[in-house]
Amino acid sequence: MIKNIFILVGGKGSRLKEITKKTPKPLIKINSRPFLDYILINLAKLETKKIYLLCCYKYKLFFKKYHNRKIHKSKIICIKEDKPLGTSGSLYNAKKFILNDTLVCNGDTYFDFNFNKIKYLKLKKSLMHMICIKNKNYKSNKKLNNLIIRNNIIKYSTNSKVMNAGVYIISKKIIKVLKSKYFSLEDELIPKLILQKKVSGNKISSFSIDIGTKKNLKEFKKIKKNS
Repeated sequence: MIKNIFILVGGKGSRLKEITKKTPKPLIKINSRPFLDYILINLAKLETKKIYLLCCYKYKLFFKKYHNRKIHKSKIICIKEDKPLGTSGSLYNAKKFILNDTLVCNGDTYFDFNFNKIKYLKLKKSLMHMICIKNKNYKSNKKLNNLIIRNNIIKYSTNSKVMNAGVYIISKKIIKVLKSKYFSLEDELIPKLILQKKVSGNKISSFSIDIGTKKNLKEFKKIKKNS
């Protein structure tokens, strides 16, 4: 059962630098509310006790808006990085809050997905469970886009339309392989774990979009305006 949630919100959003110079990506307004609100509203349905925002770039804005606030039954806690640590380093910085079956996701990606479907998912031998999605439905700029799932284990494939969706359930044991320095989940840690057969996974068909480019940001604004 998912016990707590980490949302990675520390990045600068360099591809949107004209916009993110003053406003971090997750706080960009979509129909008069921050993009992050849409993520929080969906994740709060899991009714975990706490949701942690792992902050770095312009962290004071996150603390001001969200720290110690409640959404449904979940209390939001902001955790600050003194310097950029990357997505894996961010988890290391918050390692004392990692419990078994902790959900981790990116603060720039929206999912039209009922997370209660994975609420009771349990890790067995793997250190991480990865949610995957088909390329054609995922408006993304992320790597790990050449994956297959065999007997619930993630593997690489040269001919696949399955990719990482940026949502993970992690075991507390993953702390042993995290690093305190700048370190990336997607570029460094996860590829190693996949080769070691320590990443399980499943595929969903829900629509997802990350707002890391002007094109995707514009598309999401259009979707919410018409919804």
